[in-house]
Amino acid sequence: MSDENPDLGKEDIKSLLVKLSVPAATGMMVIVLYQMVDTFFIGRWVGALGIAGISVVAPLVMLIQSIGMAIGMGGASLIARALGGHDPKRAVKILGNQTLLTLDLTLIAVAVGFLFEERLLLFFGANGDIYSYAQEYYAIVIWGMPFLTLSIMSNNGIRSEGKAKKAMMAMIVPGVTNIILDPIFIAGLGMGMKGAAIATLFSYVFGFLYIAYYYLFQDTVLKFTRAAFVWDAEIIKETLALGTASFARQGSSSIIAILLNHILFDYGGEISVAVYGIISRLFMLATFPIIGLAQGFLTICSFNFGSKDFKRVREVIYDSIKYGIIMNTIITILIFFFDTELTSLFTKNNELIEQSIPAIYGVMLSLPLISIGVISSMFAQALGRAKDALLLTLNRQVLFRIPMVILFSYFWGLKGTWASFFVSDICSIIVSGYYMKDKMSRLSNYIQKNEPNKNE
Repeated sequence: MSDENPDLGKEDIKSLLVKLSVPAATGMMVIVLYQMVDTFFIGRWVGALGIAGISVVAPLVMLIQSIGMAIGMGGASLIARALGGHDPKRAVKILGNQTLLTLDLTLIAVAVGFLFEERLLLFFGANGDIYSYAQEYYAIVIWGMPFLTLSIMSNNGIRSEGKAKKAMMAMIVPGVTNIILDPIFIAGLGMGMKGAAIATLFSYVFGFLYIAYYYLFQDTVLKFTRAAFVWDAEIIKETLALGTASFARQGSSSIIAILLNHILFDYGGEISVAVYGIISRLFMLATFPIIGLAQGFLTICSFNFGSKDFKRVREVIYDSIKYGIIMNTIITILIFFFDTELTSLFTKNNELIEQSIPAIYGVMLSLPLISIGVISSMFAQALGRAKDALLLTLNRQVLFRIPMVILFSYFWGLKGTWASFFVSDICSIIVSGYYMKDKMSRLSNYIQKNEPNKNE
């Protein structure tokens, strides 16, 4: 088997994780880099209020793009299991229904975004002088949402086939487009926030065009047919059930961002909101490897669960958590060592840099163990356990993060706000760890009873 068409049921698990996760992580890295480039040019050519403006718009964009992520991740599990069960026709039908569902829901979301623009921006934290910067960026970026959600949804379909390099390119194309256009529009043409938004819009369109070209002209099992675009209630129901966890993951992140934008503005003004803009970019930089690993894990786990090879399911769980802990520990050490240098990339404002340092420690301290929570949620999705996946996702963001942010901020101000990230993460990791320990124990017992004569 080639690297582009790995045998998900037979190849060595460690080799598969590299083949599927490295391209996914590389694609994520480019996406993160273009967001950092966005922040860099806005910070240098527009200022702290510009960073605060994109910090307000980011969770709103995230909420809309979560439509594509949710449907894509839910459908990816279904597609991988269908391919593992040697049923390519069902896989194509799943992708067709995903496409219809994503487009319909996104158009509704965009219509709402246009109709209630001012109210939404204020709700998401565009307070004071931040509003005009956020509005200028949002008014352009919103036009690109259908292209973005369809690209995100379809990218998961590419990855579920095992075409990790193609999926990587689908993320690299928009990322590189944005990186090239940002300095041209923001700095070269002096368009500021509007230039950043135009560059982002073009990146969404180019990303969509690449994926459309792939499905229409490239070698893929998932070739669209007219029958694929016939609504299937069973597929829609299962896709939404499994995708709920991904939507909750993205949606709850947006809720946290809204809450933080308001709390930070109350305790520290526009500067503190800008701090969150920088920290969120650094967090994405720190977590792109584990996200790539998790996406590779989902494909391998789903396929082998579909083909009922439970020993390989157990192996990919162990390896993914282990490698995630190792990677994130190294990344955390590097971030702590270069904290000031990393923050200084985005701004020359000394107050902004000084406020960012304690925020880095609060947000990043639990990073080495975060793979336990990420893999546990992906494991539940891979097995089709929609309720488990949803609860594991809400466990981190809703059950612990929201109340602790409110409580810690009330008693300890800005320091408490950042400390709440570490405490809530540790609590959620404990819950996720207990869940995985229970499931792994059951999985091992099942393997021993059904394969007593095979070496483990």
